[in-house]
Amino acid sequence: MTIVIRDAAGEIKTFMETAAGLVLQSGEYLEEVDVPFGVYARRLRLSALGRYGELVRVPAGDGTVTVTVECPGEASVTLDINGLVEDVPLADGTGTLTLGCDTPGTFIITPADREKFGAIGEAVCVVEVVE
Repeated sequence: MTIVIRDAAGEIKTFMETAAGLVLQSGEYLEEVDVPFGVYARRLRLSALGRYGELVRVPAGDGTVTVTVECPGEASVTLDINGLVEDVPLADGTGTLTLGCDTPGTFIITPADREKFGAIGEAVCVVEVVE
């Protein structure tokens, strides 16, 4: 069982294994999901250079960085990349997103559908292109 905390808009704020000691903020509510915590946490995973849920720094240049998108059971997933929404097709629940590294900047990649996937943990990928 997984406990999902949603904000007033219905978006996933966080999730946990137990609600013991939990104090909800105004407008938040609980949802119990009959899925084991580990399975629920791996519903959407984004990785760059094999690293999940952490900042990845790469040097600026002519190359690219490939973000691996894992979303078991889905044919595609919609991601928000610095405010731009992109649909990523998946084969057997896996796909890729290619980021250009020609100019310095930061790519913040999160799920676009926050009611389905929370922008937390391994469902967030930040790639910083540095000089």
